Amino acid sequence: MERPKFEKFDLNNLEDYYAATVRYGERELEIDINFEVQSTDQQEINKILEFISNIPSYDSKNEIYIHNDLNKNPSVTQDYLLFYTEELEDDLQNIIEKSDEMATNISRLREKLNLIRVGIYPQADYFATFDYSIDLDGEPCEQLLVININADGSLDYITWES
Repeated sequence: MERPKFEKFDLNNLEDYYAATVRYGERELEIDINFEVQSTDQQEINKILEFISNIPSYDSKNEIYIHNDLNKNPSVTQDYLLFYTEELEDDLQNIIEKSDEMATNISRLREKLNLIRVGIYPQADYFATFDYSIDLDGEPCEQLLVININADGSLDYITWES
């Protein structure tokens, strides 16, 4: 992953929103930092930048969270993927090799989830939001599978947003 280029942080006069787009594998990834305070210190900025540099390892960890959630009952991940297998029934063949078995279609569709955005919230209960989507006609779908994690990479919760 390339290093994001944010505008300079004025520690005593923070903007509430900083954004950058980087190459992540063969895709573009949006990264934003969302402050709820007017000022911070260099230690917090360093923590944020260190977190950003570890996005690939958090993404790998999120794959485990997604897999584990998919095997739960109830499962946000399963509901999300089931929605797409039903909603995109006509277009599903363009995304995956469609099967007569729903479980196979869900599993194949899970493999098509792509990380499209990471939002960092230093003052929130969780530290970062990882938004995953499925591409339809080369563009991410509007429905997102969202993984909220803490600063140490541990799972806070998984949700589905639009």
